[in-house]
Amino acid sequence: MAQQQVSFFQEGVDRFRDAVGSIEYEFERVQKDLRTRRRSLEKQFGRRAKRLSKDLRKNPALKQVETLRKRATVQIEQSVDGVLSLLQIASKHDVQRIDRKLSQLNRRLRELDSKKAGRRANGRA
Repeated sequence: MAQQQVSFFQEGVDRFRDAVGSIEYEFERVQKDLRTRRRSLEKQFGRRAKRLSKDLRKNPALKQVETLRKRATVQIEQSVDGVLSLLQIASKHDVQRIDRKLSQLNRRLRELDSKKAGRRANGRA
């Protein structure tokens, strides 16, 4: 009788292992199928997005909006420059120009300092 119980128990364990193995196989199969479907959808959406983008770029209304945006940007920049000059505030362009000049002057000063230090090292004052 004990032998029957052990055999019955072992049979149950074997069935359980088979079921787990089957589940693992099915899970891997489903994962593979999902990866394949995802890639397919990504390709489809990518093609559609490219087509839509191409169609939008050809759209005359979009071209007109882009032209208006560029004009508005230029007008806003000009207005900001006018307000800054009235308030006597340097614009970004002015600050960049001044920064370039300061960098040039600093470079020249370093060159002069290094020449002067070289003369001192040679015994000349």
